[in-house]
Order: sequence, then structure tokens, then C-alpha cells
Amino acid sequence: MAKQNTMSRIGEIEQHIIEFRNLFVQLFKKMVKSSSTRVGIRFSPSQMRAMAAFHEDREYRMGELSKIAQVTMPFMTEMVDGLVKGGILERVRDIADRRVVKVKLSNQGRNIHKQFLKTRAREMESIFAKLDSRDQTELLKLLKKMSEIFKKI
Repeated sequence: MAKQNTMSRIGEIEQHIIEFRNLFVQLFKKMVKSSSTRVGIRFSPSQMRAMAAFHEDREYRMGELSKIAQVTMPFMTEMVDGLVKGGILERVRDIADRRVVKVKLSNQGRNIHKQFLKTRAREMESIFAKLDSRDQTELLKLLKKMSEIFKKI
């Protein structure tokens, strides 16, 4: 009986995780669409993830970017190729090891990245302003708790 209760609870956990994933995907897609419109550049959700991984003045190896954006290397390469063609990113040789190619934001990319971050912050504010202060506090508390639990597993 205890094993059956555990299995039932695990099944229910799985259902909620799937539901949260779907809600987060919808939220992210809404942010991408809004950010792309406001910035004036049509980004795919994947390119938006790549853009979110960057910090203004930092150069990244492809492996670092794929890990930050949580995508495979071939997929990251495809995203970066599109952003390089669009003039948003540029490839640079590593000074210490000329065999290594890194990626960084171009001048145009830095400007777009700044706009992207501002737009994303406004969009998040707009979305979560629909909640009252008490609900925002509760949501934050629950998200922190979820993060702690997921880090354990």
C-alpha cells in the first residue's frame, strides 16, 4: 500500500512538472515574441536563449554557450551561425590558443542585447504585475523552494 501511495505521488509530481514546463514554455514564447517585436529583430526562441547567455564584454567558447543555454553543441553552432550572419555576434580567435575560436557580441549585438534585457525586464514586470504583492511574495518563496529541492535531485 505504501509503495502504491509513493507511485501515485510520483505520478502526480510528474504531472505538475509537465504542467509547469508547459507554462514556462508559454511564458518564454510570449517574452520572445514581445522582445523581438520591441527590439525590431525577429529572433527565434533558440536565438533568444543564446542572446540571454551573453554578458556584454565577454567572449565565450561554444561549449560554454551551449551549457549556459542548455542546448547541444550542434544546435548552439546553428544558432550562433544565424546571429553571426545577422551581425549580432562575431567570432574571434583566442589570444592564448589560436586554434580556439570564441564568440562575442558585436557592437550592434551589444546594443541589441541592452535593448533585449530592458525589454525582457519590462515584459516580466508586466506579466507579474498582474499578481498582488502577497502572491508575488508567495510565488518567489515557492520558486526558491522548488530550486532548492531540484538541486537535491
